Amino acid sequence: MSRVVVGECVWGHFRVRVRGDTAQPSLTASLVCAAARAQPVLSQPPSVSVQPGQSARLSCTLSPQYNISHFGISWYQQRPGHSLRYLLYYNSERDKHKAAKTPDRFSATKDLASNACILTIAAACQDDNGTYYCALSPALRWL
Repeated sequence: MSRVVVGECVWGHFRVRVRGDTAQPSLTASLVCAAARAQPVLSQPPSVSVQPGQSARLSCTLSPQYNISHFGISWYQQRPGHSLRYLLYYNSERDKHKAAKTPDRFSATKDLASNACILTIAAACQDDNGTYYCALSPALRWL
């Protein structure tokens, strides 16, 4: 597991690849986690696989000494050859924001029992190929 400090934020990222093999196509996600000494830690299982057309669930689990309910999570996507792009922010059903160009297939929720924020990509497809970043921040209020 990698550990990196990025300013005041904690970042994690998934590398997502949609494989073109017609016999066994799959979407594979793997995560490199980021953390800092005496700061919250985001952790992740090493990989997740899903067939195209199925839902992919990417989670950022917060270290147990912190409570995910006190933080919002921003999610970003970087497709090969493209700039980093903001997808959405999620703190609660009343406190969330999605970029205008983010497809409705992308959504987030929190799993309080596992102290995690989950990004769901419904009907995964080739356009979802890329690296997904999550960033932890104090809860914001979107108007």
